[in-house]
Amino acid sequence: MNLSMKKLVVPIFLDMFLHFITLIINTYMVTKVSVHLVGAMGAGNQVMDLFMTIFNFLSMGCSVVVAQALGAKQNELASSVIHASITSNTVFGIFSAIIIYVFGYNILNLLNVPSDLINDSFSYLHILGFALLFDGIGMVLAAVLRVYNLATAVMLTSVLMNIITIFGNAIALFGWFDLPNLGLQGVAISTFVGRLIGLFVLLYMLIRVAKVRIYLSGLLVVPFGILKKILSVGLPSAGENLLWMAQYMVAFGFIASMGEATLSVQTIYFQITLLILLCGASISVANEVIVGHLVGASEFNEAYARTFKALWLGISITLVVVLIAYALKYKIMDALNLDDGLRKIMLPLFTLSIVLEAGRTFNIVIVNALRASGDAKFPLATGLIFMWGLSLPLGYFLGIHLGWGIVGVWIGFCADEWLRGLANTWRWRSKKWQEKRLV
Repeated sequence: MNLSMKKLVVPIFLDMFLHFITLIINTYMVTKVSVHLVGAMGAGNQVMDLFMTIFNFLSMGCSVVVAQALGAKQNELASSVIHASITSNTVFGIFSAIIIYVFGYNILNLLNVPSDLINDSFSYLHILGFALLFDGIGMVLAAVLRVYNLATAVMLTSVLMNIITIFGNAIALFGWFDLPNLGLQGVAISTFVGRLIGLFVLLYMLIRVAKVRIYLSGLLVVPFGILKKILSVGLPSAGENLLWMAQYMVAFGFIASMGEATLSVQTIYFQITLLILLCGASISVANEVIVGHLVGASEFNEAYARTFKALWLGISITLVVVLIAYALKYKIMDALNLDDGLRKIMLPLFTLSIVLEAGRTFNIVIVNALRASGDAKFPLATGLIFMWGLSLPLGYFLGIHLGWGIVGVWIGFCADEWLRGLANTWRWRSKKWQEKRLV
């Protein structure tokens, strides 16, 4: 299979960008109806994000094993992995939907959602919970289609899903076609419909374009050996993601203790950093697919060299984007209508981002390459050591103890990303990952 970095990166980037922009559009549309509803939607989305992280670890494991199987010309193994992943994520989806249906209020109470928001938030979450039945399967299908060099099909499906969701939101929120205003319930319903249609499109692409046959008998039994291969990558990957999420939550707590203004700046600027990261993230995902195929074909030297090419490409593009953001910092703050106090807090973050975002791209490209080779446990170990042994203690010491504020916490982030990136690069250069091949 001829895998081109360019053909993979562009649709993967557009897919990620569409998800990001749709989130912004949805939030904007809801604010036009009620700012109150934005908070309720945000609380529901936090719960959904947690479950999506669980689904993601199986899709990660699936994509790596399928890529290696295709590289090794083991098409039957690839088919078995796809069937096992679909079944596993379906079971997780049913289980997750039941948890949200039964314990939704309890989960929202644990998040300290205000009493005036909790009913709207639960109505939204309750409907979206049923979407989890399809989300898990959809994530596996999207991951598999990228491995089959059909990233453009995934991107086009995202376009369709997002159009349906945005159009449905407009009907639900603004009463188009003389239909009743359904508020957040309508937003949840349009999201549900968009994802359901997207699932059927992805399934069609898998069967008709990728030529992968789906057999009912293959979905009814999950061989332990296949599941073990998937989880050997998926579980450490999920662990690393959860470590990062937990680290960010603790750091967010540090920043929250610095006052409402600092917290607002962190919340706003975090969205800007996500946009900056999109280029590096799309390159890392594309390289992961390529490395998986090459490792499966035992072309280790090519995988080694391609990863360093992807690394320098990712860092170069990220630096260009972050330097543009730095040059436009005053215009960005003008567009955000920030007062002088918030500007003073945010201004140093544009400078720190130059270091942080280059380091973050450095990290994710190497981590995804290690994961694609089957060496997923090492990034988990470095994540535990540097996120929790360096970033948080340093951030607390500089930010709170020495009173450097948000700058101190961000220096902790920078130290983690660069030192963890160097440690993971040492692992890649050692070539010990070649022993972790899964097929």
